[in-house]
Amino acid sequence: MWYGLTSTHSPLRFGRKRQMLLQPKGPSFSSTQLDRQSQIRESFFRTYRMYAKPSWSHAHVAPLSLLSKNPDNEDGATIVDSLTALHIMNLREEFEAALDQTINMDFQVSNAKGEATLTPETTIRCLGAILSTYELLGKNQTKLLHKAQELGNQLQNSWNFNQSAVPYPWLHFGPNQKDEKKTITIAQAASLTLEFNRLSHWTGNNSYRARADESSRHIMNNPPAFPGRYSPSLTSANGPPVREIVRWADQLNSFLEYGIKYWQLVGEPAMYYMKFWQDSVDSLIEHLLQWSPGNNQPYLAGYSQARGGQQSDMFQLGCFAPGNWMLGGKLLQNEAIYMLGLGMAETCCRTDPSSREGQGQNKLTEKKDNQVLETTLMLRPEVAKSIWYAWRFTGDPVWQERAWSLFQASEKHFKATGGYYARNDAKDSGSAKHNSTETFLFGEFFKYLYLTFTERDYLSLDDWVFSQGHPFKIDPSRELGNLREFIEQTKT
Repeated sequence: MWYGLTSTHSPLRFGRKRQMLLQPKGPSFSSTQLDRQSQIRESFFRTYRMYAKPSWSHAHVAPLSLLSKNPDNEDGATIVDSLTALHIMNLREEFEAALDQTINMDFQVSNAKGEATLTPETTIRCLGAILSTYELLGKNQTKLLHKAQELGNQLQNSWNFNQSAVPYPWLHFGPNQKDEKKTITIAQAASLTLEFNRLSHWTGNNSYRARADESSRHIMNNPPAFPGRYSPSLTSANGPPVREIVRWADQLNSFLEYGIKYWQLVGEPAMYYMKFWQDSVDSLIEHLLQWSPGNNQPYLAGYSQARGGQQSDMFQLGCFAPGNWMLGGKLLQNEAIYMLGLGMAETCCRTDPSSREGQGQNKLTEKKDNQVLETTLMLRPEVAKSIWYAWRFTGDPVWQERAWSLFQASEKHFKATGGYYARNDAKDSGSAKHNSTETFLFGEFFKYLYLTFTERDYLSLDDWVFSQGHPFKIDPSRELGNLREFIEQTKT
């Protein structure tokens, strides 16, 4: 396939108001879609019910032992992260129970054991879910907004040490003590803009937005490993970058993902983020874009100066990039970026461990065509998410078939009595199983599969911005700005 890579230049002028339509008309809703939607909904319901029965107050459930787990000390994280999926799938009884549980949670303490909480993950999964649910319910649930503000106030305390520009990643909610020994990833430090902006918008308190903006700009102003590419970790909240091996994947993913989405949500005030995202993508195309030698599929390699430069592999975690590039390409009216995103989505479908199309790998490399190097599978949502974006943008039923293959393979190979588990080798049924069902299975994986079989205008990308898994409503009157004027202003 030719991906139209002639130029990554984007238009310098956008309409003052949002004019573009991201989603073209697709095929009519069919009985097959409805049947598949129902099967995905039933699998979600069965797994969620197994979690909710024994462990309302815990973060995860162990699918093999049926015991509760709190790996990041996030009590109730699955309940909160599941709110929007429960609402979208119209599971009313379960939604009402989860909503009541969320409203009555006590965010004044970390958990029953008083252990530290991973604050960036709590922002994305819990604060984002509460605010998104508030919008989905028509912005009339005052108690829900108060709960979001209560949580936001606790999360703000992770900045309140040494006047740090970025938040400390671990925080004891009760005494508000940080753990200085922990490093913070770039994704953790700079993936807060959507949630904190919405909290400021609905409460009228601008301090949340200002904190998140300060953190993101601090990261964007750090020297990159090379133009547009950032080391994944900081030594402390204000320290220099460490761990120089970088790739568009874990520890950097949502930092890069949120740049274009923040501009999509708020428009002109976030032009700096949009320009940064565009520059990063241009640099990645120049430095890290690779084509697999066997089937000529595009993928993004890694980079390590200490190891001699480019590292020719792409991890499954990097498979959020296709959907993000498709979205950015559409928003910027940049066909080259959009087509590369579409091509990378095909790459990820061919290599996802849980896909029937895939070879069972979690990482591909140029050494051999789709060589298997790592095959640990966690039923992560990145491939399902990019498939959904491809379906929404193209209307091509092939993407629904790929989503269905992903679902069927997950049902066949990774389902247990108490949920779904990871496995050391996706191709070896006898390999070690991981006794954990993480919150993103509910908050993202099932949700994106389900949405691939709903009406295409339901939660349209012309009207909603999805964070990692939770939709926020776009203000149709927001202005997108003028890129040429912005570039001239930044020069001066």
